[in-house]
Amino acid sequence: MPRPPLKLATLALVAGVALGGCGIADPYAATHPSPSATTPSSSTLTSASTSTDADPAPERGGAISPGEQAAQDGLARNAAQPTPQGALELYAQLDINWTAHTVESVQQHLATISLAQARAQALQAAASYGRDATLHQSAVANSGHVVAIAQSLALAGQWVLVTSEQTTGEGDYTGLPPALHVTYAQVTHTSSGWVVSEWAPQN
Repeated sequence: MPRPPLKLATLALVAGVALGGCGIADPYAATHPSPSATTPSSSTLTSASTSTDADPAPERGGAISPGEQAAQDGLARNAAQPTPQGALELYAQLDINWTAHTVESVQQHLATISLAQARAQALQAAASYGRDATLHQSAVANSGHVVAIAQSLALAGQWVLVTSEQTTGEGDYTGLPPALHVTYAQVTHTSSGWVVSEWAPQN
């Protein structure tokens, strides 16, 4: 589903990252954002091919519980990526490119390449979109690309992504302009690489 255009303050934030190539200060540092759980993410900061020089956040904790190990063992082949940026870009590219006919399977795929909150959210979305008649009746589709990925300057371990997206369809979805979207995310380091563990679209 389309989301409202970014407010002026957010656009300034996006421009600063895209042009300056540095990290982003988290404007919501005092309150951890709640993930969207209503419509397909028509969201997803340096260009997709740009990486930061900062060291990645350390792996959370030392030993992991049997349940966490089982979740990691259940990851799809090639789900884990060599870098945090790689994991975030992979997830984002899937999350923002879908049609009414593919959105359920896309979300199911996202669940197989993620952990924790991100996996639970993807599974919930897959179940919800499978019952969403409006998506099919209006032939809704979303496409886009990653504009930038950067580490938050305000909250350790958090990443900020900006995506440029176009939502199309019939009825209310006709003629919608392209828009920039912001997502907060976190990654976890597993024995095979980095995977997304939290995904929170902001608009």
